[in-house]
Amino acid sequence: MDLYLHIATQIQNFFKYDLISLPLSMQGKIIRIEVPIPKLDLLQWLGQQKSDVKTYWSDRQGHFTTAGIGTLDLIAGDKSIDHRTIFEQLRQHLSPLYPKVRYYGGIGFNQDRLIDPHWELFGNYRFIVPKFEICRDGTNTIFVCNFNCDFSSEKLDLILAELAQIDFDRVDTITTLPLQLKRIDTPNQIEWKQNIDVALAKFTELGLDKIVLARRSILTFTHDIQPQLLLQSLQPNNSHSYHFCFQINPTTAFIGTSPERLYSRQNQFLQTEAIAGTRRRGTSPQLDLQLSEDLRNSPKDRHEHQLVVNNLQAILAELCDSVTIDRELTILKLHKVQHLYTQCHGTLTADLTDADILPKLHPTPAVGGFPRPQALKLIQELEPFKRGWYAAPVGWVGYDDAEFAVAIRSGLIDRSRLLLFAGAGIVRGSQPEEEWAEIENKIRHFTDLFTVSAVYF
Repeated sequence: MDLYLHIATQIQNFFKYDLISLPLSMQGKIIRIEVPIPKLDLLQWLGQQKSDVKTYWSDRQGHFTTAGIGTLDLIAGDKSIDHRTIFEQLRQHLSPLYPKVRYYGGIGFNQDRLIDPHWELFGNYRFIVPKFEICRDGTNTIFVCNFNCDFSSEKLDLILAELAQIDFDRVDTITTLPLQLKRIDTPNQIEWKQNIDVALAKFTELGLDKIVLARRSILTFTHDIQPQLLLQSLQPNNSHSYHFCFQINPTTAFIGTSPERLYSRQNQFLQTEAIAGTRRRGTSPQLDLQLSEDLRNSPKDRHEHQLVVNNLQAILAELCDSVTIDRELTILKLHKVQHLYTQCHGTLTADLTDADILPKLHPTPAVGGFPRPQALKLIQELEPFKRGWYAAPVGWVGYDDAEFAVAIRSGLIDRSRLLLFAGAGIVRGSQPEEEWAEIENKIRHFTDLFTVSAVYF
């Protein structure tokens, strides 16, 4: 049977037989219709849709992936962040009858009002429920239709009309990335050294143990960048990472392949982790092991990592009735870099919610510094750009669960420009040249994809 007809029949049957049996308490809540379908390439499918708004999320283990189009519900704003209000709004239309309904999006790095024009369309926070999704959960692929319950059959005609606009046929799409024309780093290498020198000079005065300073690299290309194609190009070499794409309009999207979980929550069970300290990957197994051991035994990197662990342990003690921190320090190996890694988890104290968890955990010392207030104040003084959603919490919120990644290894697409962001942890003994090289390694999974044109303008 034609895939459209198969899905349309299932939706019609729901309206005919199932809608009437829902309790009146579902009025105004979001309903989710699921239809099993054959396996599809989700990013390829998403890239060929005509919708202006597209959403993609894949968890780090590859257990769950969703590709969404359109906007059923939007919770967004550009004023100062009030976490309790945000999460109350997110829960308003969720129901235990449909626990798989999720809002996808993020909350900006800074707590103040956003004024950077690069991030204007994203605001300080933005979460959406897509109208339609294709989800892969393990080996199962399902088509999802989300809609607001008002017990009206008139909604069916609108849903079927929008469903008819969805393209389920595999088509030939653009498979090559554009040529890179130029690159501008902010700060440049001289300014970067100056920033680190200023920061280190203030460590004693401000009582700092660590500050994370970031850099923005703007790459300009011959033509507009297709967000799903770029993310698809990143995926093969970025396993064990969250993959995300929040496309606001046809030419603007925030994408990334972050290895770092901020936290996940299933009812009262809370998981988080410490990732800090970095080395590049070796070109041979022997060199890779040597670099791993150098990282594991480096006093500077172990100190940087332990700051994150200690901070998480203190925060979890405030949030949880019981806390477990892995004693064994492990190495998280990614395609271009490797990090020191420690898992942490606990049982959340009753009545605490995501509105309590997120502002406690974000920003971690791995992306901000420690102590947090002094580090963030100095970051605002030294960094010549707004971070926006870079290093911010991105993820999803459901009725009784949530998951957020830290939006590192990320880039903002603005037509034919790609704004890349990456940071380095600065502690006593940090060398500007080494930290510059560390950032170069962190953005290589992007920059290695592009061919640089010999013609510059």
